[in-house]
Amino acid sequence: MSQRALGVLIVVVGVVLAGLVSVLLLLPRSVPPSGAMQQGQGGTVMDAASEPLKPDEMLVGYQIPEFALTDQDGRPVEQSILDGELTILTFIFTNCPFACPGMTGEMLKLQENLKGTGVRFLSISVDPANDTPEVLKAYGERNGIDFARWSLLTGPFEDVRSIVRDSLNFFVGEDTSRQITLADGSSMNNLSHPSHLILVGPEREVLGIYLYYEPERMVALRTRARAAARELGLN
Repeated sequence: MSQRALGVLIVVVGVVLAGLVSVLLLLPRSVPPSGAMQQGQGGTVMDAASEPLKPDEMLVGYQIPEFALTDQDGRPVEQSILDGELTILTFIFTNCPFACPGMTGEMLKLQENLKGTGVRFLSISVDPANDTPEVLKAYGERNGIDFARWSLLTGPFEDVRSIVRDSLNFFVGEDTSRQITLADGSSMNNLSHPSHLILVGPEREVLGIYLYYEPERMVALRTRARAAARELGLN
């Protein structure tokens, strides 16, 4: 190809590309609908404002099973504590220096932000050997937990593991790679458990799962919980 022909070809290609760029710049930009949030666990987009009680796509069929545990006052509690309610659930242990303080901190914010909505809160210990009802009561009082709306539960580890692993498909168990120093100077293995806040619907169905350390997810949870409570007529 001659240099002249090559030059003409370059000019033609440049003109075509310039035209394409101009067309693309004139196209309308895609804007997500108001209230659309990216759901971390399911990886799908849902409109939390319009369908707050619809489980995220990848969570359809997930449900909290029957259980028999004990609350911070030593009273027996079963799965009916969730029935007909909208509940935000976490799994914690009181000696945890890693995720648990942050998770409880986010729950405390929601306790304040969702006051008057009827939304309830539930935290289940994954360390029943240390987290007796008395220990849970002291933990709640120390952190400003409103026991009228937020229950702390403990019970046999096998029962707790059934909820975490068999029903929610999360791992729970000892993490021997990290040691925790206790107040009396002794130590224990860390306990691995979900670091999520879990929104549970009135039939114990799992609606959404939210990582506590992602601020936008906490906003999404608060918005969705408020909308779901309004739809359920809670107060």
